[in-house]
Formats: sequence, structure tokens, C-alpha cells
Amino acid sequence: MIGLAAGRCFAFAERLGYRPATRLIPSFMPPVALRLANMLRAGEYDRVRYTLSRLHPESLFVVLEAMLDGLDGMESSDRWLERLWQWYRTNREVYAMTALIQGLLRHARLCQSSGRRQAESLDALEEAERLLDKAIERQPDNADLLSLRLVTARGLAMPLSEHWKRFRALLLVAPEHYRGHREMLENLKPGAAGSHDAMFRLARARAASLPITHPLRTLPVLAHLAVCETVIPAGAHDDSASWFRQPAVVEEIVGIWQSLRDTLAEQGTAQADELLNHLAAALYLCGCFELATEALAHIDGRCSAAPWRLLCRSAKERHNPGWVVDRIKAEIAANSSVVTQ
Repeated sequence: MIGLAAGRCFAFAERLGYRPATRLIPSFMPPVALRLANMLRAGEYDRVRYTLSRLHPESLFVVLEAMLDGLDGMESSDRWLERLWQWYRTNREVYAMTALIQGLLRHARLCQSSGRRQAESLDALEEAERLLDKAIERQPDNADLLSLRLVTARGLAMPLSEHWKRFRALLLVAPEHYRGHREMLENLKPGAAGSHDAMFRLARARAASLPITHPLRTLPVLAHLAVCETVIPAGAHDDSASWFRQPAVVEEIVGIWQSLRDTLAEQGTAQADELLNHLAAALYLCGCFELATEALAHIDGRCSAAPWRLLCRSAKERHNPGWVVDRIKAEIAANSSVVTQ
């Protein structure tokens, strides 16, 4: 309750102008997503299906996620999930099935985070798994659906062998699928089905198999940041710094940054922004302040919630990670002035 009250206080203060210089990047919301949300609420299933059919297949997953974001702002997940079920029962075609699968996974995550609806979360995951089997029978080469099977494997606590089986099936279809690699890395965290060593073996093996400028070369960086999240106790900032100041860790992260900085800076995509944020945080933790400043300059006054929430030190910073980036920039500037004196 104290954290919620503090969050409301800081939200009110930010409306009055007390906000960080670094702006939090909002979730991407294509205009069509809100239109789809309103069509679904009006029961206009034929219009929803037609609109989705006009999209490029590679954008379908993102648009449906954005539609769910829009629905989240309009009503409870119980209500919009029932709408998705109604659409699916009306016409059990691929678009309705795909939207329902993504909705079930989101609903499961929301129930899990509440801490009070574990049985409901499990039911949603089991339904999503059942529907995924049907959807993949129809679309065996759909990489996004194959990636979602990694999410259900994690949520349903399946054996590690099943995670690898599903990941290999994805690689046969899309060997450079970004989201699928992120999901598998998540599955291999010590708190999930894997271990510390398994997480790094995957990250380094997959990174080594790709061109030197490929974004997935950042997988070892994401694995190191996962150490902060899953191995090092929350708030143990000195332990985080000790991990990242190891010479081998510094060498690995600096090498990845040097090979990717030009590519990521030129892309200007949501994925590139996400990776620049992770690299900037990792370089800061390594003590490579000049390189961290380079990465932060590419972000250009904007930040994502991850990974900066891992480095929060106050209720204000937990409410808005922009304050974390502002603090880190000030620390780097102060360190630079001491060095030059």
C-alpha cells in the first residue's frame, strides 16, 4: 500500500512539472490498434477480421499486443478476455484464435502478478497451450506462434527438454527470431527451468553463430543483466557492480558494444532502442562511463523501463525509471569532473 501511495504522489508531482529530464518511451501504439479494440467491444468481428487480414503478417503480433494494451485501458482483463472468447466462438478462424492465445497469456500474467489468482493463471495458460497446438497445426511455419509455445512451456513449468524441443522447432523455421531467443533466455534463468550456466551457454552459442552486427549478438549482455534480476538480491547494488567489474565481463560487453553501436544507432527501431538501453546500463555497471555516455547519447533523452528498474534506489525511481537514468548521467558527469581535475 505504501508503494502504491508513493507512486500516486509522484504521478501527481510529474503532472505539476516535477519530472525527469529523461522521458520514458511509451509502448508503441499503432492507430489501427485502438480501432480494433473498439470494433471488438462493439462485436464487429467481421470488421476486426478484415482489418487484420490487410496487415503485413509480420506486424500481426505487434498490432494484437497493442490492441490488448488499448483494451487494458478501457476495461478489466476478465471483460476483454470474454470478448475474445465470444469472437472465437463465433468464428473459430486463425485471427480470432491468435488474438485469444495472446489474450490468455496476458491474462495469465496479470493474474500471476496479482498473487491472488494462481489457479486462474494456470487455467489461462492451459487454454493457451491447447489453442497453440491447434493454431500451429494450421500454420506450422508461424514463428510468432512457435515463440509463444516457449511462454506456455515456462508458465506450465514443463521439463527443460521440452523447452529445448520447442526452441529447436522455432530455429528450423526462423533461426534469427528475436522474440523467440529472448523467451528461451528467460526460460533458462535460474528461477525458471534452467541455470546460470545454461543461460550463458545459450547466449554465447547463439551470438557466436550470427553475423557480428546482428542484434542477437547482445544475448550475453542480456544474460549478464539477468544475473542482477535473478541471482543478485534486490537492492544489492554493490554486488551488481562487483559482477560487472570482472575483467572477462567487461571485455565481453565492451566488445559487443563496439561491434554493434553503429548498427543500432542507424536502425532507429523499437528493438534497437531496447538494446541500446540494455547496453548503456551494462556499460555503466562495468564502470565504462565514456562508453555508457555514448550509448545514452544514442538513446537521446529517452529510456525504456527495462533494464533501469533493476537499478532503482527509491520509490521515485521505481515509479519512473527516467529518474534512474538522470541519476546515472549525474554520477558519470561527477566522475568525469573528478578525473579531469
